[in-house]
Amino acid sequence: MHRMKYPRLIYIMLFSLLANSCNTQNEVADALGMGYAFRPKKLFIPAKDAVSNGYWDVPEGVHGEHVIVVDTRLQQAKYYIGGRQVGLSDISSGRAGHGTPQGTFSVIAKDIDHKSSSYGSIVDAAGNTLVEEYTVGSPIPKGGRYKGAEMNFGLQITSSGIWMHEGIVTSAPESHGCIRLPRKMAKIFFENTPVGSKVIIK
Repeated sequence: MHRMKYPRLIYIMLFSLLANSCNTQNEVADALGMGYAFRPKKLFIPAKDAVSNGYWDVPEGVHGEHVIVVDTRLQQAKYYIGGRQVGLSDISSGRAGHGTPQGTFSVIAKDIDHKSSSYGSIVDAAGNTLVEEYTVGSPIPKGGRYKGAEMNFGLQITSSGIWMHEGIVTSAPESHGCIRLPRKMAKIFFENTPVGSKVIIK
């Protein structure tokens, strides 16, 4: 008659649970230059509010520091609360010649209907577009006026004018340096991000 070795069985079960637990703090720590000796497998949080290019799911009881990690290589923005990933969005960052700056920043201002002071279009008195892509400082055709590009649900990241905002997202670098989000995710990020929140761009 064989006796079951319960201590070993319990050890195996506990190890299995730990190995499959979710520890999304690792990615935030990596972005901040820290590391963990134990790196369990990550579980993808099921989406309650899914869109084709993102999700948002904050489990009850989750609280703490809000951190947005922007990956310009993957063209994604991941949202963390208290070290736990609760959101994900496709983005479009700065194109060649207008690269998005990398480093650790903070949200310094919010503006739900911000307009660009540098890029936009030139329209006539009736609102018809005369120049589709215009950079401030270039000549303005007679009868035209500058109309700043819409940057709705804007989160200002740098004093030099880099914002995270609603825009056309192709999952490729397209902007003049800002970080574009699809409308639904831009609205969610805007509504849930306090001024002072950390933004890590890599």
